[in-house]
Order: sequence, then structure tokens, then C-alpha cells
Amino acid sequence: MTGAPAETWRKFRFATAPIWAHALSVLVAVIAAERASGFLPLTKASSRLVGFARWIPRGLMIGPVLLWIAIVVGAVANVGGTAPNAGDIAGMLVFVGVLLLIGGLVGRFVAMPLICPRGKVTVPPGYRDKLIELRNVHPAFVAAVTHIHQARANVPHPPGSN
Repeated sequence: MTGAPAETWRKFRFATAPIWAHALSVLVAVIAAERASGFLPLTKASSRLVGFARWIPRGLMIGPVLLWIAIVVGAVANVGGTAPNAGDIAGMLVFVGVLLLIGGLVGRFVAMPLICPRGKVTVPPGYRDKLIELRNVHPAFVAAVTHIHQARANVPHPPGSN
């Protein structure tokens, strides 16, 4: 992600749904997606950044659910109570929950793809393994991977080992 030498490895999961699946529904796209995972080298700072980019949106999406459960529990506990502004507070908490949920969704679907490496999973004809086309990676990483593949292609094979 930065072009600096790697200090750690982090597991990433990638999924790519066929175009026809998106036309049917989100659920069909999730079920029909090709999935692959693997480890990528990162600096410690970029690994922390990826961690924040993953967990902050998740927390913002889980928070409203917990908040709404608290509202229901509070409403049940206040049945027959005399709190004059309970409805106003509940309405405010529902509004805050909606804002948190929207913030989590924006973080997940806008910010996270800009920060984390992305990949397109394909299974080319004639291959048994899935290939991942990485995006949002540093050009130095691309050059290093290209160099490794070229070096492997230029290694002479011993006679009779095809």
C-alpha cells in the first residue's frame, strides 16, 4: 500500500459476483460470487490503517442495533411510567442510530474501498485455481511482483522435467 518494505502480513478476502447476479438481487450476487483469500505484505502502519478501515464501519453499524435494543428495553421498563419526555428521548436516540448506521454504510462502501486493497476474483478457462487481480496497491509492489514472475520464468529447467 505504501511502497515501503513489508513488516507484517495480513489476510484479505475478496469476492466478485458475476454481472448477471447483480441484476437479480443482492442476495443472489452474494451467493454467486467467486471468493478467494490470501495474505498480503504490509507495513505495520498500513496494517493498522486497514484494521481501522474495517472495524470502525462495523462498529458504526452494530452501534445503532444496540442503541435500538436499549430503546425497546427502556420503553418496556417505562410502561405505565410517568416520564414526560421519554418519547422525545427515544426519538432522538432513533435519529442518532440512523445517523450512525448511515455513517457505517458510507465507511464500508465508500471509505474502505479507497483505503484497503481490492481484488477481482476470476477463474480463467483452463485453470483450476482462482486468480486475484489486485487493485489499489502501490506501483512498487506491482514492480516487485512482476520482477519475481519474470525471474521464475527465466529459471532454466533441468532436462526431462516438463
